[in-house]
Formats: sequence, C-alpha cells, structure tokens
Amino acid sequence: MSWQRFHRRQQAIGFLLERLARTPDRLPDPRNHDELSDVFADRQRLLCALQHKWTQQLTGRLDTRLSECDGSSGDRLEAARLAWQDTAAENPVLRAALDRHATAPKGELREAVERERRLLALTAGVAEHSEPDAEISRSGAALSRLLHAAEHTEPHTPAPVTV
Repeated sequence: MSWQRFHRRQQAIGFLLERLARTPDRLPDPRNHDELSDVFADRQRLLCALQHKWTQQLTGRLDTRLSECDGSSGDRLEAARLAWQDTAAENPVLRAALDRHATAPKGELREAVERERRLLALTAGVAEHSEPDAEISRSGAALSRLLHAAEHTEPHTPAPVTV
C-alpha cells in the first residue's frame, strides 16, 4: 500500500467514525460518499477496516499491559481485561460500531474477528497454542462476551499507560 493510499484510507476511516458518532445506527454505504468510495467498495470492507483498527489498538495495549505483569495466569487475564477496557474506553465510537454492525461477520471480517478472539485468549492465558484454533477462538469468544458484559456494568477509567 502506498503512502498516498494509506493516508486516504486513514482519512476515510476518520470520516466514517465521525459519521458513526453522529448516527451510530446507520453504517454508510461507501458508494454514496466520495470520502469513502475511492477506498472502500462496500460496507463489508468498511467493517473490515474498523475491525483492523480495533485490533491494532487492542494489540498495542495488550503488549503494554503484558509487559507490566509477572506472567502468572491471573496477571495475564487481568492484563488482557485492562487492555480491552482501555481500548474500548479510548475508542467508544469504534467499539460501538463494531458491536452494532459486525454482529454476524462473514468472510474476511469473520476471519479477522476470529484472529482477535485467538489473540485475546492466548494473551489472557485462557488457551494454549497447542489447542486447535476453533477451541482457542471459542475461549476468546467467551472472554470477549465477559468483557463486553463488564463494560456495560462497571465504570472504567483508563489507567495511565507507562512507556
């Protein structure tokens, strides 16, 4: 991807998130918006881009949180929980858009969601690399459901990230 294409893509994602902040129930059709049409062919591509952005944000926070713990399973689970909550708190429009519009992912979006679930499960220590991918994904999905539920029941203030 060229730098020009990268910047156009970032601008399109910014435009999309601004629109979703104002009208969260309506995922725009990229064919109807010049800001989106030259970057994304359809809504599925929009959702893939949002999922990718979410996973990038989450991965960075997971790395940071893991570097702060001693590696025990309880600490790893807590690190994953805090990383997910920090990411959700820092990206509320992004998280809400994925929760609202990527409810039955298929194709490339489904694969991206499954990769995120495996990442979460392995990082949290609720699954091992030796397990089948489907089992790791199930563990990650269960953890993700718990994190979503906790997000809606307990207030969270992102903890400062030390570098």
